[in-house]
Amino acid sequence: MKRTVKFFGFTLIELMVVMAMISLMAGGSIAAYLRFNTNQELDNDARQLMTEFSKARSSAATLQYPSGCSGLTGVRVRSIVIGDILNGMETTTLCDSGNVVGQSIQILKSSVFTLPFDITFLPGSGYLSTGTDQSVTIKDIKNPTVTKIITVGTYSDIYEN
Repeated sequence: MKRTVKFFGFTLIELMVVMAMISLMAGGSIAAYLRFNTNQELDNDARQLMTEFSKARSSAATLQYPSGCSGLTGVRVRSIVIGDILNGMETTTLCDSGNVVGQSIQILKSSVFTLPFDITFLPGSGYLSTGTDQSVTIKDIKNPTVTKIITVGTYSDIYEN
């Protein structure tokens, strides 16, 4: 009794072509996944920044200020350098009796501010002291071509462009 081994009829070239196609699809999938992660991290930083702007605007609009502050003249938010990187923020309550500097926090985790900013919200209204919209641009640390622009509107809106 003679045994024969049957193959599935694939040539070496056909197998190589299939493996090449699988490799290309896997490479494209990995690149897309990494791009997605970068965008998600930047989106998280943008949302966190918008939240901090909203808190400062709300404090100014509702006249919330710490004890020892006799009268609110505004709430100032500015970028600061933390660990040699422009990724931090400091909120200062501007008072008649002297300014109360809040805690400096690292607001951005995977990005940096492209330029320093200094924004002041007026008491009672939360409007910007400059009278014009202010834009803050953040860029990804690993891929500086990926950016987000956060606009703080003069009167109430805080949005991402």
